[in-house]
Amino acid sequence: MAAKLRYPTGVRTLLIDETARRRRTEARFVGALERAEFDEVILPIIDYAEPYAPFIDRDAARQSYRFVDREGDIVAIRSDFTPMVARALAPSMTADDLPLRVFYRGDVIRCEASRLGMNRELFQIGAEIIGDDSVEADVEMLQLAADLVRQSGVKATIVYNDVSIADSFSPAVRAALLSKRMSDDVPRELRDVVVRLIGGDATLADVAPFAPVAATRLDAIARALPSDHFFLHLDDIEAAGYYTGIRFRVYANGARRKVAQGGRYDTLYERFGTPAAAIGFTFTIDDLD
Repeated sequence: MAAKLRYPTGVRTLLIDETARRRRTEARFVGALERAEFDEVILPIIDYAEPYAPFIDRDAARQSYRFVDREGDIVAIRSDFTPMVARALAPSMTADDLPLRVFYRGDVIRCEASRLGMNRELFQIGAEIIGDDSVEADVEMLQLAADLVRQSGVKATIVYNDVSIADSFSPAVRAALLSKRMSDDVPRELRDVVVRLIGGDATLADVAPFAPVAATRLDAIARALPSDHFFLHLDDIEAAGYYTGIRFRVYANGARRKVAQGGRYDTLYERFGTPAAAIGFTFTIDDLD
């Protein structure tokens, strides 16, 4: 049988010019993170699937390549750095170690539905502050993400919200917010605020009666950030996953495709043995080109 001349769907090689461009971007990111006093951690490319099963939803699980190794254990190729960082650090860290400021880099492999131009192998760089639940930490990470985009010579736009707002409602209301469709299951007394949330017209005053902590925190974040790059969109609602508070997406040069995402996940480390608040972001480097 003749050898296949093409690569598997969603992977590719980087030749000389592309490799040089990626390395320059990587060096710029690493330099900025080190100047901001983040320390690097290196994580394995494969791990057992079992430790992540309790909090990885079905869609995320389907994105990971899994196989049975020679010992009969189910292992997965790295598809998400954030839980792996928590699994690596939580068992051995103590209160005296906190806060920690770490960054990481490397490939993730995701088995997503193939579309023209969609990569399955992605090179990512991310950072986390662990053990700091303050608004100041939220603001710092949002500003750092914007600075990293601007250092690449392009304009940054960051859209943010708080997943705990949607979580404060009943399952029927959450379903309507996620689908952006009004449902007969939504109680009549909540329909006005749900319509405003779906339509993008809601204000923090509208959601404060249901999620006062989130509304107060978002107000403090908005006051601390300049309004030219950062936008609070209360209609920007996604499934929470392991996120517990602020969640944001980063866009470059006004493009609709995001180059980074992040947020706060204050219960993730506890699931691996040590309670600690955490906030972080992850950039997919090639998306900046």
